[in-house]
Amino acid sequence: MRRPRLQPRRARIALATLIAIASCGGASAALASEVSSQVSSNWAGYFATTGSSTHRLAKRFTAVSGTWVQPTAVCTPGSPTYSAFWVGLGGYSDSSQALEQIGSEADCSSSGQVSDYAWYELVPAGPYTIARITVSPGDVISASVSVSGTKVKLSLRDVTAATHYTLTTKMSSPKPDTSSAEWIAEAPSNCNQNNYCTPLPLTNFGSVSFSDATASSVGTAGKTTGKIDDKAWIYGPITLQSSTGHFRFNQNLDVSSAAPSGLAVGGKGFVVTYGTGVPGGSTGPSGTSGTSGTTGTSGTSGTSGTTGTTGTTGTT
Repeated sequence: MRRPRLQPRRARIALATLIAIASCGGASAALASEVSSQVSSNWAGYFATTGSSTHRLAKRFTAVSGTWVQPTAVCTPGSPTYSAFWVGLGGYSDSSQALEQIGSEADCSSSGQVSDYAWYELVPAGPYTIARITVSPGDVISASVSVSGTKVKLSLRDVTAATHYTLTTKMSSPKPDTSSAEWIAEAPSNCNQNNYCTPLPLTNFGSVSFSDATASSVGTAGKTTGKIDDKAWIYGPITLQSSTGHFRFNQNLDVSSAAPSGLAVGGKGFVVTYGTGVPGGSTGPSGTSGTSGTTGTSGTSGTSGTTGTTGTTGTT
């Protein structure tokens, strides 16, 4: 059942700064490249996308998959908090009208109770809870999204609980967005009928580990399946800074953050870690050293005392 509007939902990325990724690698390059870390008010993790330099191997994505361990949320009484973990296609570009995603959630109620569950969402439609999947902290979750034309296939497996869900449906208005692939930890948003969103307070999820992250694409030279940092596409990390405002997203005054690690050896895994305040940036250059003070003069040495006289030798 679709949740009422202004209930937590996953949303397109809200980037503080977008770079000209379409030109990465040069017009004649066949291989793509990594872009520098970007800051978002609602996403943390990794993305892969297409551009003019990738069309031979990746003109559009056809599938994405990944595995993560459901984190243990830290909940305390007070304001409710929310966090989502997912894989998906689309939604990375400011001009995107769609996002196909499936994942799990770890929310905290105002009374300090945790709620873990599975869901999917085909933006701009709202999210749906997958009732047949019961998620618990520590469960290994494996998920995938694939698109062929207007047909979308969503799959999620709780490996630990041995439960599985698959949905095949169609999207026609708008059509699926296949310009990017993502592996994300997110602060869900409240969105109004005009699709303007406010990221919600982020749950302290500690850390979440992603693995087996792959994507598939098709280009003028055929099909490719590869890891996050595959040479076929442009990729990069995203850091969540919840107080950042952006186009279609209102500023969230809850000051929390989440940052991805570097990619593990093999390019298929990373860890996103929750934090409070602004994530640490690179260490700035050292300031100029001050001049040394003048060395003080040595004090005058004292004079030696007079040697005493030798005593008289006693008689035998």
